[in-house]
Amino acid sequence: MTGNYDGERGRPNLALDDSSFTEEMLTWSFVESRMHAAQNYWIVSASAAGRPHAVPVWGAWLDDVFYFVGAGRKIRNLRANPQAVVHLESADEVVIIEGSFEEIKRRDESFLQRLDDEFVRKYQTYRPSENLDNAAGSNNVPVGLFAVFPQTVIAWSGFARDATRWRIPLR
Repeated sequence: MTGNYDGERGRPNLALDDSSFTEEMLTWSFVESRMHAAQNYWIVSASAAGRPHAVPVWGAWLDDVFYFVGAGRKIRNLRANPQAVVHLESADEVVIIEGSFEEIKRRDESFLQRLDDEFVRKYQTYRPSENLDNAAGSNNVPVGLFAVFPQTVIAWSGFARDATRWRIPLR
């Protein structure tokens, strides 16, 4: 998908009539640039019983997948119900990702280096590889490395005018 995603693109159902869409649909590069530039992301999960939970996290957008490290309720929820929503803080330049959650168990060195590089670019000194499995002896140990693989993405830069939805085939 990176740079030239050609999947199903259309208008999201925002309960508006078609006259609200006054501009061209966004390109996938809008999603990539916003996800790449963001400092903070919100993850929304629900427990097996359906109890919702939203929490901000640090993360990285690599190869059209959202990666983060974590522990606690969000991970318990996502393990029980592996559907997640990731969205940015801005209500003006919006990216909402609905997708499937997976724990990344196969951690090859080249991937971890790319992930560390992206985290350092954004957060200066934080390297996920140094904080996984208590590698640094931290008191706040992340449980692991996780990903949200997009299935539906909704984005806009001016509410409704250019709202765009992508449906992404399962990997």
